[in-house]
Amino acid sequence: MGGKVSVRQRLLRWALDLLRFPTVTGREELCAPYLAEELGKLGLSVAEQPVLGAGANILASRGEGGPWIVTHLDVYPPFDHPDPFQPRLEGDLLVGRGAVDAKGQIAALLSALAETEEPVQVALVVDEEELGRGSESLEVPEGVEGAVVLEPTNLGIAVAEAGSVGLEVLVRGKPAHGTTPWRGESAIERAFSLYQRLLSAPFMAHRHPLFSKGAWVNLGRIEGGYDTMVVPPHCRMEMDLGFAPGLSAAEVIRQTEEAMAEAERIFVTDAWEPWETDPTERVVRALARAQGEILGKEPRFVGMPSWTDAANIVRKGVPAVVFGAGDLGVAHTWHEAVSLMELEVLAEVLAAFIRLWPRV
Repeated sequence: MGGKVSVRQRLLRWALDLLRFPTVTGREELCAPYLAEELGKLGLSVAEQPVLGAGANILASRGEGGPWIVTHLDVYPPFDHPDPFQPRLEGDLLVGRGAVDAKGQIAALLSALAETEEPVQVALVVDEEELGRGSESLEVPEGVEGAVVLEPTNLGIAVAEAGSVGLEVLVRGKPAHGTTPWRGESAIERAFSLYQRLLSAPFMAHRHPLFSKGAWVNLGRIEGGYDTMVVPPHCRMEMDLGFAPGLSAAEVIRQTEEAMAEAERIFVTDAWEPWETDPTERVVRALARAQGEILGKEPRFVGMPSWTDAANIVRKGVPAVVFGAGDLGVAHTWHEAVSLMELEVLAEVLAAFIRLWPRV
């Protein structure tokens, strides 16, 4: 029992230390010296990789080859969060900006590295919450045959990731005095009407066995008009469209433009294709076996609804999975939290995964 307590205390120390660094995108360097020192203490060789316009990735290695474990250093902006970088414990929950996305994952990784001695490659990347330039800049380490990207999946093994399209939509109306709205045409009302049409587009009916919803839309921001005494002449919507494998970004964009053809302008701000990894790949087999050893049950395969650095890794030709502790749904919120018990399980699974890799 004493060893178990020691492992938890060490994991908790790493997590609390990391959560105190205000590493919003662009300020990842604040925690770089700390992590370089901790990785060095664990016997890994550590280097920085400059990323044009985005700081530097932290690369660490032990030996040659082995699995590639990747996650990100930056956290989502706190906006008007009252106390984002003062982490706290609420029973078993670690609470704070980055607790689940992805500082807690890094703490679990450090714990796994402390318990193993086999070869492993590690990349802690910058800019994940914005443009993904950190993982885009990575070079595949020699001998690597698979990658695990640490993100919250409730310990499910994500062998597929949704694609996404970011949109900015401008809608025009006709101004009139606010007490005679029938003399004008509200751009806000038109925007809502176009949004409802988008929800009825054919791609919204898409389904996939690993995604409870095959496609979805988040209307993240809408603004328009001047005052209650003016019928709004303009409206702008920002939204993110997600879709499971089986659809292409080009097809989703085509259907969106068709559904919202009456908009003044539609800007595509971002577009990513979905991906899937064959369950027979070494990285899937090794992680599934490690999870089975630790949890004593069959692995649970899931789909990842959010973009992750795995998208860039798959583009480089490396089979990847997304895996980690905690619930994605609480990331980016005021009460971002993760269970310490689940982080401990993650650390144990990652350690088993590193040990098993040479024999799978």
